Amino acid sequence: MDSLIKEWSLFLDRCLENRIRTELFDATSAQLYGRLPIPGRKLAALLLKPRSANASSPDPRVVVYLERLLALRRVDAPDVLAAAFQFSRDQPPRPGDEGIPSKDDPSRWHNPPELEEIIFHRLHKAFANGDRPTSNAESTRTLIVVSKWMSTMVASHTSESMLIHAIPGLQQQPQQQSINVREALGMLVAAFVENVKTIQFLNHDKAKDLRRVFAQSLSTFIPFLAQTSITIANRLEISQKEHDLHDRPLAQVSNDAAENAGLEVAALQLEAVMDLAVLNTRAGLYVFINSLLVARPLMDDFLVINYLLSRYKVYGDNMCWIENQNIATDLITAGFDVLANGMYRSEPNQTMFCLKSFLVNKMPLLLTQLTASIFPMTMEMCITQALTRVDANAFPAFSQSFDDMLGTNNSLSDVRQDFLNACALHGLLPASAIERLLGETPVQGPPETKYNRKDLLNQCKENFEKVNLFIDEIDNLDGNAAAIVGALADFITHLCETQMTMYLKTLCNLLSRKPQALDVMLQFASPASILRPLCQFLDEWRIDADQGEYQPLYDEFGAILVLVLAFNYRYGLTYADLGIGPDSFVAQLLERGQRSIAPDDLTEEQGKQLESWLRGLYDADKEGLSNDVFASCRPQDFYLIVPTLFSQTVLACSSDVLSIDSVKGGLEYLQETFLLPSLVGGLTWMTCHALKQTHQDTTAVMQIFDKLIRCAPSSGDAQAMHSTIVSIVSSRLEKCFLTLKKRHPSRTDIDPLLQVIKGNLNYERSIYSSMTEFEKWTSSPNHTLSTSLRHSVQQLSQWPSPASLQLNPPNYTHKQLYASLKILGAYKTIRAIVEEIKTQTEGGNGAAALDIGVAMICSPMVENSALDMNWVTSLTPASASARTRMNLREMLKNEFENAASLWTADPAAAETIVRLHRRVEAQLADVAQAVLPATQIDIQNVSDADISAAQNISEEDLKAMNDVAAATIAAAGDLQASNQELHRGLEGHLDLSAAGAGLDLNMGGMGVGGMNTEGITADMTLPDLDLGDMGDMGDIGMGMGDDDDGWGLDFDNM
Repeated sequence: MDSLIKEWSLFLDRCLENRIRTELFDATSAQLYGRLPIPGRKLAALLLKPRSANASSPDPRVVVYLERLLALRRVDAPDVLAAAFQFSRDQPPRPGDEGIPSKDDPSRWHNPPELEEIIFHRLHKAFANGDRPTSNAESTRTLIVVSKWMSTMVASHTSESMLIHAIPGLQQQPQQQSINVREALGMLVAAFVENVKTIQFLNHDKAKDLRRVFAQSLSTFIPFLAQTSITIANRLEISQKEHDLHDRPLAQVSNDAAENAGLEVAALQLEAVMDLAVLNTRAGLYVFINSLLVARPLMDDFLVINYLLSRYKVYGDNMCWIENQNIATDLITAGFDVLANGMYRSEPNQTMFCLKSFLVNKMPLLLTQLTASIFPMTMEMCITQALTRVDANAFPAFSQSFDDMLGTNNSLSDVRQDFLNACALHGLLPASAIERLLGETPVQGPPETKYNRKDLLNQCKENFEKVNLFIDEIDNLDGNAAAIVGALADFITHLCETQMTMYLKTLCNLLSRKPQALDVMLQFASPASILRPLCQFLDEWRIDADQGEYQPLYDEFGAILVLVLAFNYRYGLTYADLGIGPDSFVAQLLERGQRSIAPDDLTEEQGKQLESWLRGLYDADKEGLSNDVFASCRPQDFYLIVPTLFSQTVLACSSDVLSIDSVKGGLEYLQETFLLPSLVGGLTWMTCHALKQTHQDTTAVMQIFDKLIRCAPSSGDAQAMHSTIVSIVSSRLEKCFLTLKKRHPSRTDIDPLLQVIKGNLNYERSIYSSMTEFEKWTSSPNHTLSTSLRHSVQQLSQWPSPASLQLNPPNYTHKQLYASLKILGAYKTIRAIVEEIKTQTEGGNGAAALDIGVAMICSPMVENSALDMNWVTSLTPASASARTRMNLREMLKNEFENAASLWTADPAAAETIVRLHRRVEAQLADVAQAVLPATQIDIQNVSDADISAAQNISEEDLKAMNDVAAATIAAAGDLQASNQELHRGLEGHLDLSAAGAGLDLNMGGMGVGGMNTEGITADMTLPDLDLGDMGDMGDIGMGMGDDDDGWGLDFDNM
């Protein structure tokens, strides 16, 4: 063993001294390992051992070689952690070492804390991504080392803190590096306990001793970490609570029987908690409508109507009925409230247009569905009542708005007229009533023609020039947008099916340059119904062998791709939102279309394609891009190597292989329409590369930025496409340029670029708040994100106050809830809502506050939504929203299950949780079970494309519809109990045999014929754990071998 250690030690020392490259290190270490195999923990210790007594920073090569050994599986996570812990400053001194000067004893040398921080972050990524643990043995050993390190760090840093306070004159705060290390360990532990494999292992009976030790260490580490890193500590606390990783002392265990008895009493008391009166507040619907429009429009008619029906359902005397008059009145009022709120918040013009379009174009359609025969109501009366509630300051009479016409006011004086005209267009009120409702003569009357989707589609097929006219009319706030959007979506499908690429190119160019049109389209159609045909068309794009000119094919392909990218970047869509699979070209482009490929990782074909493009763009001996360059590479392959093309260009320019003039000349080709879409991937790669501080090519990068951004193309079509592309990447460009400006304040070439992109900013309709708004929520004294959320609940609960004449809505955006969930997590967010509802209940306003809480929890969200927008009435149903963490409904359910234990400490909070949970579950159950009125679908507006698609629907689509139906029923609660109801619904909801007569989508679910759903169960059985490689469980050492002392760990006394 000594000779083995000596040879490996000598090898690693020489590698570090000579700074050998990773490729050579891989080859030589593999050769040595084949001759002299060495245990992973020994190898890690030899690499990580300190090589000087007072190293102030880690050797970067050590980190590089460690990465390679992990990748080659020569070492694993516990090997690395154990070796790092052996040489950590947290390691307690061995008995008898106190008198030996550390510089004379290499065994007492320590690594710099930065190395531990790097190791923690590296392993955190591995556990977060699911790459580790690779076996139960790795889980076991990692648990042991992490548990020991947490306990030791708490003791070590606490002692250090006590020493600092004991000596006058020393700084009273822990050093930043000490904070960084404990935060990094906290992130590692968080990723570890959130790992599915780890949790499965911890929940196994054979791991109960390890679980106990780990829980003890975690219980001491969380309060210690909270002193400096409250966010990470909160994350750990949520995981600790979710998986019950609490330290349970013996005294507590001995009193379990008494505690359980107390919990049973508390549970009985909570069951007897009286519900508050059900109150449908104005603010509750205001919150719901805000959630639909805050980012990407979430406008599934089926869900919106069902939510309204369930919200206004009244029970009494063993009967149930709908407050239909109140639904319409409150819905109209909420639409005006949200628009007024946007004006008071000074939202951007595009956001204001989206809100106006909802009120004028979408609202009348929703009201039309509510006026079905089973819900008779006088719509004119509802509109009259609603208009008396709106804020007159935000919506003045048109005759009072001359200041606005002069540009001195931002009033919405024309909105009431536009809304009434749209209502008259859809037959909700007579045109003669408009003047009476406005109180003055209208400046403009309703449109002469109510558009029909099928008629518009036929006009587009007969005369393509009509398409341009209809796209322009999308901006008209006249109530006809729904028919236009439906016809355009059908026409896109038609063009894809008939492969009319020239028309498709023109249509996509028209739409991509009008971001407002995209907002309107998503108010009436799911992203998949618009983009899935386009994505499939790009997948199937082929270049014929006998093709003459290839450049026009790139031109057509690029126009379609820009529209897909515009939708994706504007709304943050995933490939699942587009209705495509992960192997699709667009899905691959979204995933890796901004990452360059290392030369060694290029395939032979990619290498040839890259060489062809580099020579075509920059070879001075050629006249330009030849047809052979385009013919050598499919468009799909070209866009995947674009970042690599930019990487090689920057490298060649900075190395003086290419002159900057040659580069600029070649880049001019990328500013033509046939290659312009490549700037999305190219500029995105450059923004990432420019921020790295590992290169000296900033000047070359800035010159390329200047050429691609400031030098706009000459042709009109290219200019419009260039503007769209700069808008798509504008947020990334701005962040990059502002960061570079801070690093290089003397550079004069950054401000002109910032000025150029200024008009392209705010393109994204994101769920994330701006830093300015976030600072408003948290900058006031004693204000945190949690208190700001509570303040919003308070304001919404008290509006409108009976004692006040306030008509303008409270300042609210659903982005605040997104921010709270993202930063604080679901637990802290739900606790803030519960605490404010409790406070309002104590003040006598509990019913209103409860309605606000229910609205916040039940409102649909882009991700982790309690209420999924499945678009079940669309022929292309959407997938469920992305799930990345617990949503508010699930966290509330978790709190409800633990409410009994809260009863003793805070009975009012426990009662609030019970009431809120009851209301939320009842609301979502009603939404899942409600059905649309039988007359909601206008069969005459179902196009031939709809019927053809229904007749030829694929097995994959049938399965997707079935999954949507199952998800809708499951939202109500127990899926197993709903199987029979789902089975019955599937037989009647979609009658494909009668497709020739139109689609019947009137029921609450979506299914196909008699498709069997008995296989769907609520309980998913996890695979059995293979604990065969865990070794002996008798001692916590777990059969780890006899050399545990070499780790510096005392496993027996843990």
